[in-house]
Amino acid sequence: AASDVYKRQLPYLIDGDQVVTGIFPITLHLVAKAKREDFLDMKPDDRLLARVIGGAIGDLTKDVMELAYNPNWETELPKAFAEKITPQLKKLSEFLADKKFFLGDKVSLVEFPAYYIFNLTRVINAAAISEFPNIVSFINNYENIQEIKEYLASERYQKKPILNPNGPMKI
Repeated sequence: AASDVYKRQLPYLIDGDQVVTGIFPITLHLVAKAKREDFLDMKPDDRLLARVIGGAIGDLTKDVMELAYNPNWETELPKAFAEKITPQLKKLSEFLADKKFFLGDKVSLVEFPAYYIFNLTRVINAAAISEFPNIVSFINNYENIQEIKEYLASERYQKKPILNPNGPMKI
């Protein structure tokens, strides 16, 4: 049905009568709903860095999704990680360095899509993520944010499906 067109756009969020698609719009919606505009409060230099990191996260997301929806994903996985995904993880690991989150100790807008794609990548290929201990620490730090921790422990949280269950990768 035309009203279900959002289901072709991943990820999507249904919140009452509202349907929000795309990782950044969903993030902004949840930030506003949680009344946590402090996630958006950044110095000008941090806003620029957040855009750069957001772009790198977008590039990684594109390549991981291309792999995830490739009917031959199992045979393409080693090549995709060697040529595209691992180099992008390395770049993001260098941005992250020894910080708790991308912009330091404070959670910002970029942490939400970063966690999404790091977690998805971890589910697809845990060994690739484990090559970057600071990304593993980032995932743990994110999952230990009080509100996130409570959500992950709640009945509302569904570990799977992460991707469209009709796609080739059943996760």
